[in-house]
Amino acid sequence: MPDPRFSEQEMALILKRAAELQEGADGRGVQRSLAEINEIASEVGIDQEFVAEAVAELQRPRARSNWLGAPTRFHEEQSVPRKLTPDEISELLDQARAELGLHGEVHQVFDGVEWRARSALGASILTMGPRGDGTRIALTTERLDQAVVIGFGSVGIGFLTALGGVAIALNVTNSALLASAIVAGSGLAGTVVSARVLWLGIAERWRKRTRSIVGCLVDRAAELSKKEIKVDPALRSG
Repeated sequence: MPDPRFSEQEMALILKRAAELQEGADGRGVQRSLAEINEIASEVGIDQEFVAEAVAELQRPRARSNWLGAPTRFHEEQSVPRKLTPDEISELLDQARAELGLHGEVHQVFDGVEWRARSALGASILTMGPRGDGTRIALTTERLDQAVVIGFGSVGIGFLTALGGVAIALNVTNSALLASAIVAGSGLAGTVVSARVLWLGIAERWRKRTRSIVGCLVDRAAELSKKEIKVDPALRSG
């Protein structure tokens, strides 16, 4: 039979599944050091920088849904296939300020820049730094403060729901204990349900907005790369 051919994506899936099968067969599986992983990756044409990035993503805490039903932290990152100049980074920072309506502060972090801004609703963190031959653009928006506001607002809705529970309790039981349980349960349910409904919509909007802002920055970087460099005619003729 001819030797079958597989794409890089199919190869990655095959290796991933083979590793899972081996781990199941060996119990805990084979434990490898980062140096060994880098060596294996180099044999299949994967650069160490991407291995390091994959390790960082694996170790990064995942966003967990809380009682609100959706996370309060949103993250998006993309790459530009070239090194951005300081002037281009400055222009992208100005665009980020305009998109979020915040001024913020810029700090040098290792060989990149980090922009942090805070509003009454939460914090925004934008980082731009080299990744291989390109530039990584990452935006994190924290909206815990806004979630707290939503939670407090839902308490009022829960109170109104509890008042409705009083009428139900008076009609279904003569027990004060059971009536109290009905009122408390209806109030709690009203608070939680209203908060989840409100926050699910807000969280989805912030998830899309975070992704959209990063996409706009990447598009702007692409536009900057297409700008023609103006050359003095006298220099060109010389």
